[in-house]
Amino acid sequence: MKRILVVSHCILNTASKVAQNEEELAEEYRAKRRLLSLVMEKDVQMIQLPCPEFILYGSRRWGHVKDQFLHPHFQKECRKMLEPILVQLEEYMAYPKEYEILGIVSVEGSPSCGYGLTCRGEWGGEVGDKAETDRRRDTLTMEQEPGVLMQILEEELKKRRMELSILSMDKAAEVLQDL
Repeated sequence: MKRILVVSHCILNTASKVAQNEEELAEEYRAKRRLLSLVMEKDVQMIQLPCPEFILYGSRRWGHVKDQFLHPHFQKECRKMLEPILVQLEEYMAYPKEYEILGIVSVEGSPSCGYGLTCRGEWGGEVGDKAETDRRRDTLTMEQEPGVLMQILEEELKKRRMELSILSMDKAAEVLQDL
């Protein structure tokens, strides 16, 4: 039987992430190395989710919060990007004796691909007014809720009656460790 993990885009391609202090990513990179090491050790296959932020805003974008993506165009584009992934999952799940989908792996804190944790706040507007930019930065919080892509993916899975767990990298590594 082939086992498959569906992974957030930047787990395999950190070049797609918004530019940030690499030291702040140390914990995320540790979790990623552990997960990918177990993927190789356990011979698990992977399907890579799209990165809507990179596709829609490119490599030179500013960091965003979930609130900025809660608009019809972004949500519509996420649904379009997810459609080929959902079709693949339907195909694999049609043959449970041959394939097992182990889950979907999130990147916690992401406004798109976080699941248990995402960034929210009144971010946006011009950056020229330092006082206003500081005020908006002070509204930023990490909330225990899914990012926009994961929220839409979960909705689409439910519509198709596909039951799959959405896991953090650490939780996914635990699942692989137990194989």
